Amino acid sequence: MHNIQFFLEGPGRQLRAVTLLATESKNVPKGSNDGRRVATMGLSDVCFHTMVDAQGNIAKQIDFDGYRFKFKDSSLPWDLMIA
Repeated sequence: MHNIQFFLEGPGRQLRAVTLLATESKNVPKGSNDGRRVATMGLSDVCFHTMVDAQGNIAKQIDFDGYRFKFKDSSLPWDLMIA
């Protein structure tokens, strides 16, 4: 069986290999907006992930679905790719 690998794809389509650093469960108020859509009525607890690359750069999840991340010193979102 193959190992699962995570990559973050940046705005210039560059890829950074990342690993899962932490997972945190947060209670999201009904009607919260994540910038792409409004949380569904039944949604209350959401797991937010933190990823780290080989250079120690930390990226935090910015959406409810777990596929959009931002690095600390960047305002541009990165997309999670799973291989």
